[in-house]
Amino acid sequence: MSLLFRIFIILLFPYIMLTGCTTLNTCPVTEPVWVKPPDDSAVQNPPSYGYYFLIEDRSIWASAWWTESDEYSLRAGEDGNKVGWFRPAGAELKITGRRLDAQALNLEAHVPCCYPTRFQATGLSFPTEGCWEVTAKTEDSTLSFVVQVEP
Repeated sequence: MSLLFRIFIILLFPYIMLTGCTTLNTCPVTEPVWVKPPDDSAVQNPPSYGYYFLIEDRSIWASAWWTESDEYSLRAGEDGNKVGWFRPAGAELKITGRRLDAQALNLEAHVPCCYPTRFQATGLSFPTEGCWEVTAKTEDSTLSFVVQVEP
């Protein structure tokens, strides 16, 4: 083993142990798509382009509003983050999430009942900052995406 490699390992090992991350804090964040959402009577304004995560058949969409500006981000904590979704009209939307880069409690999703149209408002509470995978399911479809959550 070369001396330079040994020095690198000696200096890097404490960092890895302190941060609990073996990937040097990389998070494979899913890139949202700039797209116009579906028209929906539950949404007051006409649809306008924005960033969304969506599946190929466009049956499930998740707003990625925080990606539109450096001023915004998803935040950890009990206050949660409002996220708008489109799913098949009236379908039950089940949302789960898990942290990818460390151990943590699961994401807590508040999905109010009985939205009759495609639009569904939700609240997502991440217990800690970090790299998170969010998964939304309806009876026939699944959307998953990865986000970075700030403190």
